[in-house]
Amino acid sequence: MVTPRSIIPLLPSILTLGNLLCGFLAIAKTVDALQISGGGDALDPAFSAKILSAAYLVLLAMVFDALDGRVARLTKQTSAFGAQLDSLADVVTFGVAPAVMAKVAYEHGMVGLGYAYSAKLVTLLCGFYLVGAVLRLARFTSGGAEESDESHQTFEGLPSPAAAGVILSLTLFIFDGRRQLPLEADSATSLAVWLLHGLPGIACALGLLMVSRVPYVHVVQRYIGHNTRLPTFVIIALVCLFMILFHEWSLMVVACSYALGSTVLAVRARIRGQTVLDALPEPWQPERSENASADPDREERSRLS
Repeated sequence: MVTPRSIIPLLPSILTLGNLLCGFLAIAKTVDALQISGGGDALDPAFSAKILSAAYLVLLAMVFDALDGRVARLTKQTSAFGAQLDSLADVVTFGVAPAVMAKVAYEHGMVGLGYAYSAKLVTLLCGFYLVGAVLRLARFTSGGAEESDESHQTFEGLPSPAAAGVILSLTLFIFDGRRQLPLEADSATSLAVWLLHGLPGIACALGLLMVSRVPYVHVVQRYIGHNTRLPTFVIIALVCLFMILFHEWSLMVVACSYALGSTVLAVRARIRGQTVLDALPEPWQPERSENASADPDREERSRLS
């Protein structure tokens, strides 16, 4: 008989498989979009509907990916099997799916716009993204507990979910979000077409960032927790609300800001002889008196009172 207690150990794996299934469905939707002819319109609604479905599925997979590790630690069900399963699922969802999405969206757009392009070059550039994602995930998995530890506040190289977030957010903007911008229709469409032209190159750059040694801040580990300062919590809440209300284009702003901003921050920190964390606001830590340090339980009771 299946009981809630017997399901708990399976929850992390179920969430990981949900991530994998979303990745597969995203690829399937992208393949379905291939059957739609451009018909002289680079941004035709029929194609847009399919490619947007694929993008939203990758976004849903990111939710599953964020939850599975947390649930595993909360239920004390972390294991080598779970880590390997998560890595394999991420290869499909955050490696294969975004690479195929970028290739299909670009080639469809170029046909609709009437531009010539090199299919081999596009495949090569999008392939760099996939290779970067696989190498990044292999490095992350082989690092074991070091990079996934709760105290670890930076990633080495752009995380694959963040890279996939750039691709899916650009796709959302190109095929839908441009209509939501407070710009003239022609200006918004021109921006979407410009981004469409650069999609394979962006995919290649993301692949390079994933295998780079650039430190990327683990925002959740550093700023979100029971000791989060009120101003920080308010800022995070406002950003989340902003992303929900204007997700068609705000996701692109946030994803690209993280990918590019961390790189700029790392370069500036290197020039100044600092670490990336030195250039960021410190997370709030409770003040510790001598008596509180000697009695951790007393410190905890004081914080809760």
